[in-house]
Amino acid sequence: HKPSLLKHSDETTFFHEFGHAMHAILGATQLAGFSGTSVKTDFVELPSQMFEEWMYDPAILKKVSSHYKTGEPLPNNMIQKIKDIQIFDAGDFVTTQSTYAQMSLDYFKKGEKKDTTAIMHALYKKSNPHIALDIENHKQVSFGHLMGYGAKYYGYMWSRVFAADLFDYIKEHGGLLDTKIGMQLREKVLAKGGSVKPDQLIRDFLGRDPNQEAFKRNLGLE
Repeated sequence: HKPSLLKHSDETTFFHEFGHAMHAILGATQLAGFSGTSVKTDFVELPSQMFEEWMYDPAILKKVSSHYKTGEPLPNNMIQKIKDIQIFDAGDFVTTQSTYAQMSLDYFKKGEKKDTTAIMHALYKKSNPHIALDIENHKQVSFGHLMGYGAKYYGYMWSRVFAADLFDYIKEHGGLLDTKIGMQLREKVLAKGGSVKPDQLIRDFLGRDPNQEAFKRNLGLE
């Protein structure tokens, strides 16, 4: 019998959901309705996507990985491959996420009757002209985030920009396992929930306005 092992993508998903858990558990607002993940939808994915970045840091990967036979952590060449792959398909990732975001916006535009398949195919023809979708492709029926998120799926890409900025700030101001910067994240962002506007929370933590520089570096653009 072979052990049940986690792939890197599984670990990344685990850290993503762990970010939501931390947001919920560390909520410390006067009113429960503003606690934890009770925030604006285009901000709720910031902590989760920020925690994903821990799974692309070489030092952290060394700490969380272990060969099930030897106990040895991931070798440096494999960690480098993980980093390379992150950049390799970054353009496709952003294009796909942007297409989903536009799809959700189009589906929830004014009007009761819409041909959801036609809308999806038209979007993919525009955003991915190099990919020919089969006429019987109904990708939209497995788009689970249409339930709950509605037209707000764009929040994923919107939040990812800020998540990258906060992650880099943490790394540069103490480190990813530093207690002091961790407490600042807890007190200035996670604990506040929806009791303070998201843009103010970000400014309070960073001490400046957010920018796209870290996000662009993650895409391999700088």
